[in-house]
Amino acid sequence: MNKYIIGFIGFIIIIALAVVFLGSQAGLFGKKAVLQVKTTKIQLSVADTEAKREIGLSGRSSLSDTQGMLFIFDSPTVPLFWMKGMKFPIDIIFLKDKKIVTIYKNAPAPKSTTEIPTTFYQPASPIDSVIELKAGASDTFNLREGDALKLTL
Repeated sequence: MNKYIIGFIGFIIIIALAVVFLGSQAGLFGKKAVLQVKTTKIQLSVADTEAKREIGLSGRSSLSDTQGMLFIFDSPTVPLFWMKGMKFPIDIIFLKDKKIVTIYKNAPAPKSTTEIPTTFYQPASPIDSVIELKAGASDTFNLREGDALKLTL
């Protein structure tokens, strides 16, 4: 009887792991995108609703070198970004049709998470998406305004 219970529990664990793996690959646990820069793949969480865009990266303690966030807008816009609730500096990259329009390097986090930011970031012209990466990433990958990016949703 015990070996049947152990076998059943093992079967359930295998099914659960398969669901988590396949679900994450299919984007069931939040949409993902990939930014390919040279040989590096950067995993991007997708903020494609007003609520997700408003939260962005605020509240997170850090980003790794291969993590970031992609903000997607329904139509070309000139959004205003700020660092409310941020705990670390980032690079903000504004895109139109996967081409870099404007880059803000090392946008600093406020001195406290309750401080109301007074610095705002916006692109030079209408954009359709924004990528936020760890501060310094745009220099590390030699990203420049006008560059086309390899971005997969």
